[in-house]
Amino acid sequence: MITAAILPLLIALSDTLGAATVSYSKHIESVEETLSSVSDFKREWLETGGTLAPKGLSAAVPNLWMPDYGSAMTSSLYMRGFGSRIDNPSLALYVDGVPVVDKSGYDFDFFDIRRIQVLRGPQGTLYGRNAMMGVISVSTLSPSTYQGFRAKVEYGSRNHIRATAALYKGNWSGMVGYRHSDGFFTNAYDGRDCDRYDGIQGRLRFSKNFGQGTQFDNILSLSALSQGAFPYRRWVDGTLRPVNYNDPGAYRRICVNEAAVIKHKGNVLDIHSSTSLHWLTDRMDMDQDYTPESIFTLEQRQNQYALTQDISFRPVLHPDWWNSQTGVFLLLKYNALSAPVTFKEAGIKSLILDNANAGIPDMLGILDITEKTFPIFNDFGIFTANAALYHESYWTVGNWRFVTGIRLDWEYDRMDYRSESTIHYLLPPTLPDPRPLNTLYIGSENIPSFQVLPKIGVSWRLGEWTLRGTLSRGYKAGGFNTQIFSDILQKEMMTNMIKDMGFIPTGKDVSAANTKYKPEFCLNAELGFQYSHNWASDLRIAVDACAFYIDCTQQQLTVFPPGKNTGRMMTNAGKSRSFGAEISLSARIRQFYTDIDYGYTNARFVTFNDGNRDYAGKRIPYAPEHTLNGRLGVELPLGSGTARSLLLQLEGKAAGRIWWNEDNSLSQPFYAELGAYIGLVLDGYTLYVRGDNLTNTQYGLFYFKSMGNEFFQTSLPLRVRLGISINL
Repeated sequence: MITAAILPLLIALSDTLGAATVSYSKHIESVEETLSSVSDFKREWLETGGTLAPKGLSAAVPNLWMPDYGSAMTSSLYMRGFGSRIDNPSLALYVDGVPVVDKSGYDFDFFDIRRIQVLRGPQGTLYGRNAMMGVISVSTLSPSTYQGFRAKVEYGSRNHIRATAALYKGNWSGMVGYRHSDGFFTNAYDGRDCDRYDGIQGRLRFSKNFGQGTQFDNILSLSALSQGAFPYRRWVDGTLRPVNYNDPGAYRRICVNEAAVIKHKGNVLDIHSSTSLHWLTDRMDMDQDYTPESIFTLEQRQNQYALTQDISFRPVLHPDWWNSQTGVFLLLKYNALSAPVTFKEAGIKSLILDNANAGIPDMLGILDITEKTFPIFNDFGIFTANAALYHESYWTVGNWRFVTGIRLDWEYDRMDYRSESTIHYLLPPTLPDPRPLNTLYIGSENIPSFQVLPKIGVSWRLGEWTLRGTLSRGYKAGGFNTQIFSDILQKEMMTNMIKDMGFIPTGKDVSAANTKYKPEFCLNAELGFQYSHNWASDLRIAVDACAFYIDCTQQQLTVFPPGKNTGRMMTNAGKSRSFGAEISLSARIRQFYTDIDYGYTNARFVTFNDGNRDYAGKRIPYAPEHTLNGRLGVELPLGSGTARSLLLQLEGKAAGRIWWNEDNSLSQPFYAELGAYIGLVLDGYTLYVRGDNLTNTQYGLFYFKSMGNEFFQTSLPLRVRLGISINL
């Protein structure tokens, strides 16, 4: 690995003056000192709150929204009004200090999680690409922080089963977890559960301190899942119809991650190196019209390989008033993507023949295709290279603290494509006999980019108050609209057919060059404060609040092309802006505790014209205006026998309004749902019952239009689960 080649020389340099102890994280500051707005979740908070996956953090982090729709591949994230439904995410995800390089791997089960920190606002200087709106940092349990045996089993609604077992002993730990659900939506077409789920996850970890300031951590993780997907309900005249489509909707994924983290604490340099290898293979089957008609389907397969290397240096010998870190980051990623679209009988007629015959004079006849079904093969090789050099300095002057930083970030994306299809057509009486037509479309496109990502920040501490302000820049990488290649090949097919018949084609050509979209940028200005106070042991209160303003240029927006097209695409929407506020409050009075998190976002287009309408001043769709999360609990000591305490907890989550389209004609009003937890804590054991959406609130999670039809995915109903957890 790259680490093995570089690190010995650096260790030798730092060892010349002896050894010292330096702790590592991407941020030198503690959570209390960082100039970013941070949401910090410990293991107990996640477990009592029933947070099963990253999507469960929605609203618990102010202005964060991760709707659970479609499939595990659909990890749409929105923060402060900005996000994306496909391709590159707006928030970076790190697990044990290593980046998850593709959004297809963002949705995973939280088994044995130690801590989660969400840094809100652009984190481009330290984290680079796709950290435009923040970073989610997940830390798992390791043998260096826990020793013993842990297990949990729970059973709930719709045959929900979740089980995990883990052993932490010496320098080693091993964990395995499993989750199953029959699902909550039924496909009316065949009566089957269309959102069933089975997933397994394993993690093997070795952590060792080799002495002389060197620590080594190796983490091998494996996950596999198989699920039904896309429980989309058609919306007709204001009424939601049942899920009803004839072709399979499913998603399967296998993901393997290997990470080696080396920390060396010397007298000259504190060196941290993380090297990771990623492999993800998946398959998605989708009835793209989501109706009982045989129109067209998509089968998408990915084979992704990635290598990342991040190495940073911190001086050990530095004055008290200054500290810094400098680092180098490298990413190499390749995705072999295959996405054939199969046209069926009704699709051939409505999407191809009806359009073609509308432009053919009646005297020539009626065009027909002999095949009842045919595929359009779409194969892609997508290569990404990213290299960056970054630096941050931290200055302290009395009660003042300053941060300055810059990142030089270079990226190169290349797409090699091959689309092909063969059909037989006839035009009686002019062409009464079938004629073969092969259409082949091959080539490549590339997107080079270079970004400069600066950051400045200042804080002032006065007793228990800290005031802070930051100005930072972030970006989200550009990419390619692979899903519209079937539309491109359709047009190529029609053009070739017209030429083959001896006519001159008309109309505007659409080429692969039209599939590229540019990086998205934002500049975030933020002012905030923190306050915390302890009154003896009876009362503790902590408040974190901020206000922000964001300018976004070349915003990436997912759109469905007008008319009866087969794919969605990403476009750069011009310029947008967002402003809002966030507040988090936590308090504990003796055995009572409460947490409240609220976010407000006003995100609008400044300039956006799709060629048909001007949307300037309209709300940006899919991100909620308000998010609210709260929990109120009490821990009652029992003090008798093996029973130690009884934990009672009530929770509420709310969001809205969410606009579903660019013209703001359709929206989800503000809604709320209620949850609860009861846990009996025994010596080494906890028995618990948990309820989610006890109000049985139904609301929209996702909306889109396809082929002129409108669809929603709605929320899950009331759910209850019983469980036991063991800690020995």
